[in-house]
Amino acid sequence: MMPKEQLVKRSRKVAFMDVSTTAIANFLRMTKFTEISKSKNPTEYSRTYVDEDGEVTDVTGYSEEISYNFDLHIGNLVHEKIIDITDNEKTGADALVRILQVDFTKPIGAGYEARLRTYSVVPDSEGDSTDAYTYAGSFRKNSNMTIGVATMNADNTVATFTANQEVAEFPVNFLVTDSSNNMIDNAKITIEGTSYITDATGLVTVFLDAKAYSNITIEKDGYTTQNNVSVTVTDKAVLKEVELEEAA
Repeated sequence: MMPKEQLVKRSRKVAFMDVSTTAIANFLRMTKFTEISKSKNPTEYSRTYVDEDGEVTDVTGYSEEISYNFDLHIGNLVHEKIIDITDNEKTGADALVRILQVDFTKPIGAGYEARLRTYSVVPDSEGDSTDAYTYAGSFRKNSNMTIGVATMNADNTVATFTANQEVAEFPVNFLVTDSSNNMIDNAKITIEGTSYITDATGLVTVFLDAKAYSNITIEKDGYTTQNNVSVTVTDKAVLKEVELEEAA
């Protein structure tokens, strides 16, 4: 029997912000917000191959952004943290916040599925309403996403997070071709002991942590192996094109 469909209310997916000034996290529910809306902003790699009709598109990364708007409430520690960044025009590490997004529709043991990420606060407007003093802006992705479990206090206003895994979301797209610009399939790319195989279009997408990689090996029977390929992964998708020469 098919499970019965059930409408999910907006209040079942809730955000918490770490307002702590110490190393011990203090995730408080983000209350009195009139908007907390998420945009994934995917990065696309589109191309047209000469032997195919039409365009092919792969999603190669995400630049998540959360738009926010809230009515200012004195004594709300989440509001105070955002206002401190806004009013004092803080930048860099001083403008970062950690947001925990909890899905109450997905219970796990005594808690719920949750995702933690660091964002840059990008203020926009304030004071747009004559009824209440408002602040608006966006939180923009500044780190990998960590998946885990959030447990709640009695009234669901404070969350405690236990991490399960960090998701590396900085993709490197390796495109392997020959000297005639033909795509090479089944080429093996080895990075720090792990191997990946290119598809029929000569492409393979690898998700890596943000750092510099060297001594990457790319090989295919009938071609000269490259042993010293390098790539630097930062906070966005990378396209790494590699040409293999046919073996003599």
